[in-house]
Amino acid sequence: MKLRHYETLYLLHPDLNDEERQERADKLQKIITDDGGQIVKVDPWPLRKLAYRVQKQTQGWYVCMEYAAPASTIQELTRNMRLDESLMKFVTIKKDDTFDPAVLERAKQEAEAKAAQEAAEAESGETAEESADTANETADAGQDEGKE
Repeated sequence: MKLRHYETLYLLHPDLNDEERQERADKLQKIITDDGGQIVKVDPWPLRKLAYRVQKQTQGWYVCMEYAAPASTIQELTRNMRLDESLMKFVTIKKDDTFDPAVLERAKQEAEAKAAQEAAEAESGETAEESADTANETADAGQDEGKE
């Protein structure tokens, strides 16, 4: 069974509460894992204003789900999403023909390291841009002193 790397973005009805949205996500994840797939990440977005009406709605909850699954899983996933009336729209993209868990693990580690670095910068109260600006100002001041 060959796993491929996929990403599905789906739009949920704005009237769903947190529990109902989580229920839908769990149902879709179960379809993937029951068929031998692996969930890479699930990224629920906050309630968003839509650029145009979808099923007479102007807002919706987006969820981006990245996973590895066999090609046959996509048919079942698509069938279930079409039957669910709370799902207003969806799109599935094949990111790669192969799925390498080692590459995924490295990407996760890099993302965690980046998040930790950003958290440390936020904690110190200075962003990378601010520290670069400070370094530039210090260098500029040193050049000005040499001119006098």
